[in-house]
Amino acid sequence: MSQAKGDDARGAAAAEAARSTLVGLSWLNFLVAMLQTGFGSFVAINLLSAHWTNTEVGVALSVASIAGIVAQVPAGVMVDATPRKRVAVGLAVLAITLAAFVIAFWQRHIVVMGAMAMQGAASAVLGPAIAALSLALVPHANFGDRIGLNVRYAALGTALAAGAMGVVGMELSTQIALMLSGVFGVMALGALRSVRGADLKRAHEITDHVAVQPRAEAITWREVVAMMRNRNLAVFGLCLMLFQLGNAGLLPLAIGTVVHHSGGRANLIVAAAVIVSQGMTAILSTPFSRMARLRGRRPVLLIGLAAVSVKATLFAFDGDPVLIVLIQSIDAIPAAAMGLIVPLVVADITRRTGHFNLALGLVGFTLSVGATFGTVMAGALADRFGVSLAFGVLASIGVLATLLARVGLPEFGGTASRAK
Repeated sequence: MSQAKGDDARGAAAAEAARSTLVGLSWLNFLVAMLQTGFGSFVAINLLSAHWTNTEVGVALSVASIAGIVAQVPAGVMVDATPRKRVAVGLAVLAITLAAFVIAFWQRHIVVMGAMAMQGAASAVLGPAIAALSLALVPHANFGDRIGLNVRYAALGTALAAGAMGVVGMELSTQIALMLSGVFGVMALGALRSVRGADLKRAHEITDHVAVQPRAEAITWREVVAMMRNRNLAVFGLCLMLFQLGNAGLLPLAIGTVVHHSGGRANLIVAAAVIVSQGMTAILSTPFSRMARLRGRRPVLLIGLAAVSVKATLFAFDGDPVLIVLIQSIDAIPAAAMGLIVPLVVADITRRTGHFNLALGLVGFTLSVGATFGTVMAGALADRFGVSLAFGVLASIGVLATLLARVGLPEFGGTASRAK
């Protein structure tokens, strides 16, 4: 009862002090998603238009992935250590914005590789830093709802940016489309100014999470090792690695099927699939955050993991381009579920121990490794054994991840679990 009263008091303080700050945080998520949409497909198209080979483009994209993997844990340690989380967000957004403009104007190999590495490393800082801002601005009981809003605004930003940059790239040039990504980054820096430092300084009055408390000493390697040995975090990380191992390769395989069946319409179909999926993600973020609050985290996690197997199975049985768009819309389920559950479960695990961003970095590392190996594995299976068998293997990995979460993880939070 006393904890509930404490959360109510903190909720009142947050509502009084941070309403405009929370609106600014929503717009920050929206515009950061628009900025990040420029990397990946639009970078690849821009470089191919500059007469890069497919291999060279693949290497450039891999440089960003590797930089992100290497930076995940150090980024978490750094964000944990600094009290100036807003500055960390600003520097990361600035680095990604500069990378977008550099790639748009200079396609020299060494310059592009450096820009992609900067984007990958900065992205490893940006995710945990925005999560840290969110953690500091709401009571822990409301953290799931706040993350749900982050997911919704990010999904809407991704969908809008994909449509806008697609039209600009088709009507004008892919170079201008990538420059537009940089413009979104400048706008994100403007939104960050709305997140008031005065509200962040009052974090200890808003939430009881240990991670927001001032810390005088630096994080030690002993604390890093202790966090890595946390059983719940290790099992959760393994579940997420399996999730990405099964999920990351699905869209590339589906795109290959679309190209085979649709030829010149492939770009339009892929864009439609992304927009539909992101729109559904925005819709699902609210009911998922409500479910996580009322029924606990694990049901949402299990739904997100199980959706991978469902999507892979459906892909295996039908290659019709229109149905692929509809099937890809199922990706909204794991996208909304994982976008919500990853920071929420990590916050639950670290509520009394602190080191929220370190734990988030460790989990991000497992996600990145799973995604990297997942795309390679899916392509190798499809080339050697056929697309249908590859989809079957990915579906089986999704089942394994679901079973591991069901058996190996406890319930972390929610009204139902607190009532037991």
